[in-house]
Amino acid sequence: MKSVNISIQHHIFPNIYEDGWKFIALCAVITLITALIWFPLGCISFIFTVLCFYNFRDEDRITPILSGAVIAPADGHIVAITREKGPDAIGLQNKNFTRISIYSDLLNCHINRIPIKGKINKIFYDAGKKYTGSLDKNNMGNERLIFSLRSGEGMDFILQLSAVFCNKRIVTKIASGNEFKAGNRFGFIRFGGYTDIYLPDKTEPLVCIGQKMIAGETVIADTASDAPRMEGEIR
Repeated sequence: MKSVNISIQHHIFPNIYEDGWKFIALCAVITLITALIWFPLGCISFIFTVLCFYNFRDEDRITPILSGAVIAPADGHIVAITREKGPDAIGLQNKNFTRISIYSDLLNCHINRIPIKGKINKIFYDAGKKYTGSLDKNNMGNERLIFSLRSGEGMDFILQLSAVFCNKRIVTKIASGNEFKAGNRFGFIRFGGYTDIYLPDKTEPLVCIGQKMIAGETVIADTASDAPRMEGEIR
């Protein structure tokens, strides 16, 4: 098994997602220019460059190898758990699901991961408007990526990535027919956003609103379990 690097050097200089280098380079150039113009402004720009650097980090994760385990697809906090129909865009509007919404802020690692072993079925992408000014992930003007994932047991899972404020932030190379293992990387939302996972009917969440998720590691449901929905409280 590949070992995980827990050295201080690795935390200070983590692996960077390939898509991020152009943004980091741009921030670095701006920092250099502003520092030459006015040093205090250059210091402020340097802080933003560091934030940009860590925003694109790509961390290794230890994914539980457990039949039926559904793994968190994104880092962040759960902001909603609702019962609803599937999205019309991929033809699953007649099926019942439990939707878990995870919000990733600027400080989270933004790599998205596959929640359960399966094959990509239908994909829908909406580029949205260039600037919506909306923090509502359900705003139809926001950039969205929706796709269904069918497990080996024939269960349909849905993932929806939603960017806020501006478009061209969702990065992925998935295609219909692609097969993945749980925990595999499949995409990225630049600078954060919402990742929703739709669990099949009768698959109860093992997480609560407010809990912090770790993509590729946190078990959010178990298709082989008949345990009731998890409840929790702040302590």
